[in-house]
Amino acid sequence: FKSLFRIILKYHKKGIVESIVLHYFCIEINKLYKILNLEKMNKLNFKLLLSFALVATVISCKKKGCTDPLALNYDSSADKNEGCEYESGITYNVPSTYVFTDAAGNNTVSYGGQTQRMNMLSEIVSYLKTANNSTAILDGQKLKDMYSNSGIPGWTGTYDASKQLKSKTAMDSPTIQALFEGWMDAAAAATPSSNNQYLQDSNGLEWTQMIEKGLMSACFVSQLSQNYLENIADDDNTVAVNASAGKHYTLMEHHWDEAYGYFTEFTAFPDTADIRFWGKYATQAYLENTLGTATDISTAFRTGRAALSAGNITHALEQKAIVFEEVKDMVAGMAIHYLKDVISKKNAGTSTQAKINHSLSEALAFIMGIQFATTSPDTPSANVVDLNANIGNFTSLATLPSNVSLQEMIDDIAAAAGFSATEVAGL
Repeated sequence: FKSLFRIILKYHKKGIVESIVLHYFCIEINKLYKILNLEKMNKLNFKLLLSFALVATVISCKKKGCTDPLALNYDSSADKNEGCEYESGITYNVPSTYVFTDAAGNNTVSYGGQTQRMNMLSEIVSYLKTANNSTAILDGQKLKDMYSNSGIPGWTGTYDASKQLKSKTAMDSPTIQALFEGWMDAAAAATPSSNNQYLQDSNGLEWTQMIEKGLMSACFVSQLSQNYLENIADDDNTVAVNASAGKHYTLMEHHWDEAYGYFTEFTAFPDTADIRFWGKYATQAYLENTLGTATDISTAFRTGRAALSAGNITHALEQKAIVFEEVKDMVAGMAIHYLKDVISKKNAGTSTQAKINHSLSEALAFIMGIQFATTSPDTPSANVVDLNANIGNFTSLATLPSNVSLQEMIDDIAAAAGFSATEVAGL
């Protein structure tokens, strides 16, 4: 019986059974010992009995404990989070959704401006797509007015006059802003079009993809990383910005929330529907199952925000580092995915030139976006320009980039991102 108790105690220390369950379990085994006289019991039968008992106990229990690997009391066997302890001595719970309140129960999360900009980009993309398989005429000035939220943008939604995409593009870089406006003018100049799938230039460049996917990085990722999180350690985290005006968050909390708002607008992400932009791609199987993108980024954001609310800035900055690495991997992963998609479509031989160019344009936009992922991107801007140039001319299937050159681009991006061969295969 002492040996039996040691076995049970071993399992208990591993967290497989709760203390109260262990107590009653031992009582029942002791009764069984007296009734059946275990000394005479067949050893095999006894082992089977013990196994079934342990299995039944495990099934009935759900281990609570700290599920954060960075915490001092991290428990790898825990199934349900119950509070983590960190070096500062501050203990806090990480919520399952991005919902945070102060001691008085006031909401302390606000990223409405980010949601407005997502809505703006959605409207721009919808307008551009009216020229796909259509003779619709696009207005270049209208597109640029939508981009800057000035003039006559003709919005269907309602937006604050102070909100716009242009000033938030590449840290307000005139060069990058001019690039997007040039694509808008070119797209409009190409209409009406006789295309039967996508509006593309004579070389196969699809302006809609360059604008949508391009702004997802040049605006959303750039703002998330280079603007809001890069210097967040310098922000105040002691007093509310303006509690009397309903701004119950500190400046540091608010900037953290705004960064989150550029990743997703949903508090329950990734357990939600109707997601778009980075939230949409992060949950795709090729990113989530291969890199853990949606789970890792959302967990880091929630954990870091909980840390800030508890005054643990050190741990929040550790979570910022996780967000940075995961965001860089996300952009690079998307570039590789679409380069692989081009190779796949070419090899299958069943896709139209327009569809291949569609994927190639998406790849080009994501490759361009690598440079905006933090102030220390895995692929420097000069290298991004080289990769873009190597994609070449799209005029016909015969002059599309060879599989060799596409694979070389995949290898270059993967090497810079530190992806393994297995991860590249999964993207």
